[in-house]
Amino acid sequence: MKVFLISNPMSGKRRKPTQDLSIDLTQQLGGMEVVSRVTESIGHAEILAKEACEQGFERVIAMGGDGTIHEVLNGIMNSGAPDVALGVYPVGTANDYAYTLIKQPNRGALFTRKVDIGAVTCSGHRRYFINVVGAGFPGRVADLARELKRLPARIRYTLALIRCMGGAYRTQPIRIDSGTPAEYLMISVAIGMREGSYPLTPEAVLDDGLFEVLEVGALRRWDVFRYFPRMCRGDIPKNDPRIRTLRTPKLALESNGIIPFHIDGEDPWRKIPQPKGADFRIEFEVLPSAIAVELFGDRRSN
Repeated sequence: MKVFLISNPMSGKRRKPTQDLSIDLTQQLGGMEVVSRVTESIGHAEILAKEACEQGFERVIAMGGDGTIHEVLNGIMNSGAPDVALGVYPVGTANDYAYTLIKQPNRGALFTRKVDIGAVTCSGHRRYFINVVGAGFPGRVADLARELKRLPARIRYTLALIRCMGGAYRTQPIRIDSGTPAEYLMISVAIGMREGSYPLTPEAVLDDGLFEVLEVGALRRWDVFRYFPRMCRGDIPKNDPRIRTLRTPKLALESNGIIPFHIDGEDPWRKIPQPKGADFRIEFEVLPSAIAVELFGDRRSN
């Protein structure tokens, strides 16, 4: 069985040259033939993954960071080819999804673990995500963090968070599932346990058919700084009524203005046209056990 490898040479953490990584991967695959391509630009991994599925490859491996995994996932899902499996070889700066795969290991045969993925619909366009969509504050933080790509993930996101604590700090009135509007600082809709290198949804399960949702209401700046050390440990406050977690297979967010958000840390407006007008709506749906996933590489790097 041939395997298609998509490698992002711009990913941030490579302890070995790409050729050596490919040799390691071939050994982990038990001698399966590996056909390799290197990405040349943002979005190229999605194109390559879709072409690989159309050419009959049944295993497509993303060697890169969370953004590369996101693109490969969407290429697979948009190919129309059933039962194509996704391999994850994490060499990015954050490797958030790989962190969850390590915490929830699969001890079965290669590519036998089925995991959930999420579908997000906005402005009539649908995208798939494998880790998390962060709305509100995380969307602004992710936007700034992308400008600091070469820094280690936690430093990058911490610097971006500090910058967002300035004049751009604000909450926003959001309606959840067409309910009464309330002020929210952030809403994270997660399948994985970590976002921006922080374990914000540590109770998330990869294959339970449910999102782990973190809702954070109108916290003051001081509250964010006070809770920050606990966030780093995955200790989400449970006695603050402005912070709530829930599990659900579907969710919709609405607002009278655009809600900034990221999809697996990526800029949504590259693929989704930015809406015009006052009304804004994002819909989320879990696709349970939608794809087989396998983790490769050096687990110490995550």
